[in-house]
Amino acid sequence: MPNKQRFMPDRFASYDLHLHSHWSYDAFAPLDLHFRWAAELGLRCISITEHHNLDSQPEIRELAARYPQVCCIPGAELSVTTSFGSQDLLCYGLPDAPPPGLKRVLDAYHEWQREWGAAFVRGMRVLGYDYTEEHQHEVLDAYRPEKTIRVQGYTHVRNGTLADYFVKRGFISDIEGYQPLKARAIDAVGWVPYPRVEDVVPAVHEAGGVVALAHPYGYFGGDDREKMDGLREECALDGLECAHPGVPPDYTPIYRAYCEERGMFSVGGSDAHNEEDFEARFARHLGEDAWLDEFLKRLEAR
Repeated sequence: MPNKQRFMPDRFASYDLHLHSHWSYDAFAPLDLHFRWAAELGLRCISITEHHNLDSQPEIRELAARYPQVCCIPGAELSVTTSFGSQDLLCYGLPDAPPPGLKRVLDAYHEWQREWGAAFVRGMRVLGYDYTEEHQHEVLDAYRPEKTIRVQGYTHVRNGTLADYFVKRGFISDIEGYQPLKARAIDAVGWVPYPRVEDVVPAVHEAGGVVALAHPYGYFGGDDREKMDGLREECALDGLECAHPGVPPDYTPIYRAYCEERGMFSVGGSDAHNEEDFEARFARHLGEDAWLDEFLKRLEAR
């Protein structure tokens, strides 16, 4: 049950545990923006959960020293392959120096991002489009900081950026044509699957981290109990992101009740990627203060 509508309350929560910076392939926000906003709003806690990596952590540690009033939990959003399809997992409390098992997982995500970018180029070439690795690099160089490319290599490209580029190149007449073209390119060469949940989650747990399902409304089909129980078991979930702009307000208490029933923690986050997101939705979610206290106690006890 995919859901693209955004539900944002007028009030600010006291924390935001789902954020991205330009260290994520699809985000533009500089890291200091997270700390400045959190300090100005008096937030108790944030977590910058980059897509598929912990590469921003050295910079985050430096900024955290400059903003001691802002608690920042190390985290990452790791997408995994499951029997229910691809799922996004918010992984919290990860160590500064990943142990060997987690390092292998993070290295696999770096490789996945590079392989996915290269596969999409191949798919476009199979379809007869003049889109080469050089073009891919040109697009990435135009919006990603050089430091991120130096660490991660040439990854897949943000969908909106690639849609605009394809319109300019005349591959599609408007951005609405991007998704159908993307699907055809993927079909031409085959999807590059995310790392498997059975490889990722044990490594996170062994490293002392905890795992929550991100924005669960679409993944749960609303409140399909069979899916909820199945994903909880297969992903060994410790918690759920019960409050998120993509979770309808009526479902936040449903997911919270499920967490209480199953002994899981609840978190909330804005999923802000860019400066415009910060203006519109930073820390705007229905997560309660008590959830944060429970979550922090769970981290302390791990």
